[in-house]
Amino acid sequence: MVLKVLILASAASIGALVFSRRGKGGGKARGWRKRSDALNAFQELLRLKGNAKGPLRGIRFSIQDVFDVQGRVTSLGSPAWAATHAPATRDAPAVASLRAAGADCIGVTRMDELGCSITGCDAVDGAPINPVARDKIPGGSSSGAAVSVAGAPKEVDMALAVDSSGGVRVSAAHCGLYAIRTTHGTVALDGASSTTGSLAAAGWMSRDPDVIAATATALIPLPKDQISVSRVMVLEDAIDLCDDIASCGVATACMLLKDAFKNGGISRLNLGKHLLMACPSLREMQNKDCATGLDVLRNCLRLIEGEEVWSQIGGWYSAEKPETGAKAKEYLLGASKIATDSLRVIKQAREEVRAAVDLLLDGVTVFLLPTTPCAPPPMNAGAEATATWERKVLQLTCLSSLTGTPQLTIPLTYEQAEGPYGLSVVAGRKQDYMCIEFARMFGAQLREAFPDVVQAELTRLKDEENGGKDDSDAVPSMCEELKAQGNKEFKAGNFNEAIVKYTEALTALGPPPNMRPDPHRAWKSVVLSNRAMTNLKLGVYNDAEDDCTAALKLNEKNVKAYLRRGAARSVSGNYLEAIDDF
Repeated sequence: MVLKVLILASAASIGALVFSRRGKGGGKARGWRKRSDALNAFQELLRLKGNAKGPLRGIRFSIQDVFDVQGRVTSLGSPAWAATHAPATRDAPAVASLRAAGADCIGVTRMDELGCSITGCDAVDGAPINPVARDKIPGGSSSGAAVSVAGAPKEVDMALAVDSSGGVRVSAAHCGLYAIRTTHGTVALDGASSTTGSLAAAGWMSRDPDVIAATATALIPLPKDQISVSRVMVLEDAIDLCDDIASCGVATACMLLKDAFKNGGISRLNLGKHLLMACPSLREMQNKDCATGLDVLRNCLRLIEGEEVWSQIGGWYSAEKPETGAKAKEYLLGASKIATDSLRVIKQAREEVRAAVDLLLDGVTVFLLPTTPCAPPPMNAGAEATATWERKVLQLTCLSSLTGTPQLTIPLTYEQAEGPYGLSVVAGRKQDYMCIEFARMFGAQLREAFPDVVQAELTRLKDEENGGKDDSDAVPSMCEELKAQGNKEFKAGNFNEAIVKYTEALTALGPPPNMRPDPHRAWKSVVLSNRAMTNLKLGVYNDAEDDCTAALKLNEKNVKAYLRRGAARSVSGNYLEAIDDF
């Protein structure tokens, strides 16, 4: 079945809907109250009222410290930048458009200094405090923007920010918000001091998808035609980067969408592998340090971003020799060493990737992937752990950054988790409303079902760890060692060797004892599921399906076995059976 999504006809109708939920007092804007900033979200508080008769009247928004406000110096979170630049002579067009539509601008938010971080912990005057996970990072560089919305539900409805490598998406996911990074160039960034011209796109965050939609009507023209989504592609290599809870976000979506997208409407794709095959210049960038397609894309993003940052502010940095924080100093030093001529192949690879992604996102297709690989890391995480997290995050954000496609993140929470998660939907360029309407239609259902799916998966994993509820016999150490060797070979990409080790592990365990249930059934189910994943990588889909079926006979709660059997069946053309598995 094709999912038909109808966009409301006017900004007024959406704005009125949002205001009816939020505003009180017959359409008047809420009274200005003295605001505290206990979460360190704001750089400066403002009182810029919007058009009292506009469709967004009653909505209050904050702005990241990259947008101009008349009479104020835009500082990019840097006192050194502010000290060497003049006040703005007019509001940035995006800010002016929101005010013209009726929204009130209530403040400028903190950000990582010069936008040189994605943790949210590198603001000059101290990191904003994540209100939903206080000892965890808020994500950046738009940390203050996200915190202002998540931490002040009665005062801030929406925050406007800029996203180059994930600044809107990551901070929103880590603070439990809906957010969209728009198609590159759709919202003008005149009057916004972005340091990455070809990567930067406007974005905004809110607790409510209706506010996301209402904001869009003030900044993005409404589509002329009805939006139709007929295909969802799950990015399996993105899932491989994530922990079990993050992966459950995609599993929840597959479960809820199976009735709306039948007959092959949900499929899986190893996007990085596909792009390496389709893009010759991207293959030239592949090496032992960047082996997977998504990691090659991440490296391309890193180099292009560094070159653009230096071209924008390198002259100022060299001339002024400003005092900056350690993170900004380290980043700019690295950026200064990137030679523009060395990026020829990278920029060609980017164009090839754009063309390949345009073919996949054909106007009726969206991608699904986790927004971040895990819950927000601790504020005091070490350098190595932070670098590992950042590398995974950028592999998830690089696609939209490099291709200019819109990406919307839906917040997901599980009470026992370390913090919020996010599920992302990516559509083709200029199909921003497709993402927005997807979130409005399915967001609440996804959020409601997510905790149950996580609980079922964690219960399954605990049963596996214990060898099953009635497993009183330990798995022999030799079998565990063979399984571990199989996992190591798989991670190294040695799939044939992994198959051998998994098979040896199962053979070494031998048949179950007579006259009583198999005490190792959960362990066997895991090994069979691992071998099935390896067969998927090798393209041996029949064997993968058989292994998953055997795994499920041993443990019917093995969610990964269902997903992997669904993938094998989908490739084989058995779409109805695949949907049942998903």
